[in-house]
Amino acid sequence: MLIVYVLLTLLLLLTAHLFLLPLSKKRPVIIKGSEWTFFAVIFIAVLAAFIHPFLYLIAIAIGVVIYYTKSWIVYGVSLENINNALSKAILATRASSIKVTNGCEIDNNMTVKITSLGMRMCYIQYKSKTCSKKSELTKEIFRKFIQNYFI
Repeated sequence: MLIVYVLLTLLLLLTAHLFLLPLSKKRPVIIKGSEWTFFAVIFIAVLAAFIHPFLYLIAIAIGVVIYYTKSWIVYGVSLENINNALSKAILATRASSIKVTNGCEIDNNMTVKITSLGMRMCYIQYKSKTCSKKSELTKEIFRKFIQNYFI
């Protein structure tokens, strides 16, 4: 029973950190990398505590898949603004880019795919061929440009 209380507390704190703080400042919500993995695992683990313990294995599997896909979920910014932020980030780092379907390829190293999940919700996925400092810098500047938009 103590584990359930700890999981509920972690879920409450993570929800406040990931959703309530950005929305209270009228900023978009960006869920990325390990934060997204940790949130999904804890959420499913809390559900498993109330439904069936077998869901713990499903929670771990979903967490591993989310971690290795290197994806972001952005809420509060339209698809056009995200595409504008990506083009500004590419210009800021002076990286070369090639347009592909639903995104672009940066410096022949990283492919960025942007998919709209709704009116103001997008799914961004990164696939890197090799580790490049310029493409990683472009990714960080892209995140900063997205965070500067107001809802």
